[in-house]
Amino acid sequence: MGLVQLVHGERPSVGRALRALDERLLAGGRRTALENARSAVREDEERAAAHREAVRVLRAVGAGDPSPALPTPGA
Repeated sequence: MGLVQLVHGERPSVGRALRALDERLLAGGRRTALENARSAVREDEERAAAHREAVRVLRAVGAGDPSPALPTPGA
């Protein structure tokens, strides 16, 4: 009798075995992915705050439209 059978009192299914392997083998990768996602969200929030501040400053000095104009080719 295997360890899983002793713990659960039943025969493990292939799906359950794959989920158990997935949990063990990919746990560190998931943790890294979540940390990377949180970091990306923080960076996006910081960029958005910087953009809002730039728009505020440009409007305060009377620059009008804060969106940058595209350069014309050859200019």
